[in-house]
Amino acid sequence: MQFKTHVKANFDLAKWGLVYHVPSFEEYMEVGEVEVAVYATLASRYMSKGKMAAKEAFEWLKSRPKIVQSLCVKGRLMDDITGFQDDISRGYVTNAVSCYMKQYGVSENEAFRELNKMVGEADKIINEEFLTITGVRHCVLKAVIDLARMIHVCYNGYEGYTDPQGKIKEYMTSMFVDQIRL
Repeated sequence: MQFKTHVKANFDLAKWGLVYHVPSFEEYMEVGEVEVAVYATLASRYMSKGKMAAKEAFEWLKSRPKIVQSLCVKGRLMDDITGFQDDISRGYVTNAVSCYMKQYGVSENEAFRELNKMVGEADKIINEEFLTITGVRHCVLKAVIDLARMIHVCYNGYEGYTDPQGKIKEYMTSMFVDQIRL
């Protein structure tokens, strides 16, 4: 189910992109938060854990918990903020920055400032939820936190997911090529 929803969101964004449509910020985020693939990634992660994260993990994920919703917001906004110039250079105007600028009539810098505030709020919610959620296995919640960390590393001031040169390449090299032997 998570994968079908993700594919539909990709299709919706592609339709908007083809006709240079800039929807309202809320409409964009509704689709963009799904397209960023947090739910599909977590579902895959839970499948790989086998019995450790059985049916209860998927039921919890299907309930759209606040921690995962906030992770979707963080992922979508950080991706769009760091990839904005690249998107615009390719003629792709359907992203959070453009939608926010159009809807609220603000400058690019003001949009960046406000979207970064939203990322900060999402981080607060993720941390609060992680510390207060009960009745969910630790390995299930740890997968959410690990994904939040990965998003932060990939989009910390640069577009490391789409263009993994630079820092991301250095991190991968240090993890897999220049390993420290124990």
